[in-house]
Amino acid sequence: MVEQQPEQAGDVRNIRRFVAFVGVFLLLLSQFLVFSKEVIYGNLLFPPYFVLAIIGVVILVLSQRIPPNAFWKKLSQQAVFGDTAFWILVAVLLSVVTASAVDAFMAFRRINYIPVITVWLLSGVCYVYAFINSRTGFDSIKIIDWFKTNRNEILSVLLIMALAAVIRIYLLGDLPRVLDGDEGNVGNFARSSIEGVLANPFALWENFGALYLHLINLSMKFFGYNSFGLRLMPAIGGVIAVPAVYLFARWLGGRRVAFIAAFMIASSHSHIHFSRISSVAYIQDTWLIPFELYFLISGLEKRQSWRTALGGTILALHYCFYLTSQIITALILVYMLILFIFYRAWFKERFSQALAFWGGFLVMIPPSFVYSYQNPNEFVGRLGSAGTFQTGWLEITMESTGQSAFELLLGRVVNAFLSLFYYPAIDFYGSPSPMISMISSVLFFAGMGIVLWKIRNPGNLLLLGYFWGATVAIGIFALPPSADSYRMLMALPAVVIMAAIGFDQILEIMGIGWSQFRFAYTATVSVILTSLLAFNLWTYYTEFAGRCRFATDLPGRFGTYLGVELQQTQHENRIYLLSNNIYFYGSHPATFFLSLRPVINFSDPIDSLDVITGETIIAPPDRIEELEEWIRKHPGGLLHYEYDCDTTILLSYQVP
Repeated sequence: MVEQQPEQAGDVRNIRRFVAFVGVFLLLLSQFLVFSKEVIYGNLLFPPYFVLAIIGVVILVLSQRIPPNAFWKKLSQQAVFGDTAFWILVAVLLSVVTASAVDAFMAFRRINYIPVITVWLLSGVCYVYAFINSRTGFDSIKIIDWFKTNRNEILSVLLIMALAAVIRIYLLGDLPRVLDGDEGNVGNFARSSIEGVLANPFALWENFGALYLHLINLSMKFFGYNSFGLRLMPAIGGVIAVPAVYLFARWLGGRRVAFIAAFMIASSHSHIHFSRISSVAYIQDTWLIPFELYFLISGLEKRQSWRTALGGTILALHYCFYLTSQIITALILVYMLILFIFYRAWFKERFSQALAFWGGFLVMIPPSFVYSYQNPNEFVGRLGSAGTFQTGWLEITMESTGQSAFELLLGRVVNAFLSLFYYPAIDFYGSPSPMISMISSVLFFAGMGIVLWKIRNPGNLLLLGYFWGATVAIGIFALPPSADSYRMLMALPAVVIMAAIGFDQILEIMGIGWSQFRFAYTATVSVILTSLLAFNLWTYYTEFAGRCRFATDLPGRFGTYLGVELQQTQHENRIYLLSNNIYFYGSHPATFFLSLRPVINFSDPIDSLDVITGETIIAPPDRIEELEEWIRKHPGGLLHYEYDCDTTILLSYQVP
């Protein structure tokens, strides 16, 4: 008797998997279609599209009944059903259904996009997995061994991240002392992102990605609608920048350069400041861009498609944060064009990795594309209000100064460059110091020279392209010039990496390189980095934060103090503000963000105000004396002064 052999199901595994996914996809599609339509009440046998779900279930079940005969085995062995092709197909189809769902949800004003985001992220994971699964696979033992081998390096990065976190989260809700108008607006729109257009995570507001606003709102739901809750996401972005810069710098210059660069970004006073406010989103660029470029260049040089694929998906994710994603997309396109022309032999061997990068981008970008296609004005919103060409600034300035367009645009690029180390960082900051210190500037210029000298290396070309691409884009396309100091934040990772390269090479040239004199090298680096840390902490916490230099407009600052006062007023009685044309309830978005409690503006003399016991009167700076005189005639209530540095900015009085 011949023993019966078990079926070799693995021979038809690929075709079974493919058919099963068709069933799952039909199920998913049916549910998205159902959710994207209005509910129909009445005598229904089945809801709309329910038949599609039944077909999906049937196909899913039947997929496991495919027999392992010669026909199906041969079909299963076709490359089109292999791992790479299958997971790419899954990624593409999930992306398509996500984009379609976004379109339908927008039409019917759906506000719960969690399923859409989940499927969208899965599409990116599947795309990257297509290349990981086809080449390497996961080996838990190797991963554990890798952690053991690199534990000291990992611990060093974690310590720098801990330092960055402490510096950024310390008194986060109290310093800066007030919210500026843009922070108030960001908070208000983040709060409203649970409904309306911004419920769509791929929507845009002032080129802020709605997904980023959702993350801010999530933070505020946990920590309250206050300064800390509003600023936590920028602080987290500032901390994540440390490992992002470390990885990119390590690939370009090695461990020592990476350590120096990571420490410099962690201790940078300008990076600290913009990690502590939510007015602008450039702080998120300092981790998104280094990750994008790290996975791009490491994937190209190692010829690992999963790395470049991951870089492309992160670039698409960047579109859900801020408009700088557009600049980086153009920069990478130009970089690859240069590689194709001048590094053709090198690039030709890595063309498939380049395609994997753009494949990842194209898989993840459709939902953002759908929204931008339907709302083109939102896609170019910031350029319309602050663009060199869109606002007519270039033509007007040419006419008034007699300078050519080339002269004006060159001047703008130079201004953007000088804002790093020469002009003080005023806009959205108020610091008397430029973005980087004198010592950092020396190291930066040295590093730029070295990188330029070694430009034949594609990694160095990318680093220079990153810095100068950002500088030129900011100089040519953005206004006003005073804003360059914070917009150049997107190029700060390139600056600190070049500074770290310069530092390392200076010590090598001076004869105290790591390979020759490790103790001298370590001591010198420690002293300089400690000096930079002391300088940056002094610059931020003493010269800036302790002197009320952020949002110096007094009526604007009053808006924050009024909002905090309304938060702290526990009773439900009426609140009156002794208002005028300068100070009034509704003049500043921070007030609405901090408290939705209504206030009655009262511009007439206080003697004509009819109040009862328990009601509160609040006076702005120029009516404090008037309220004090009235209090003398009506003593016995609860009195509270609020001070803004040396200025008495608010007086509140609860009537006895």
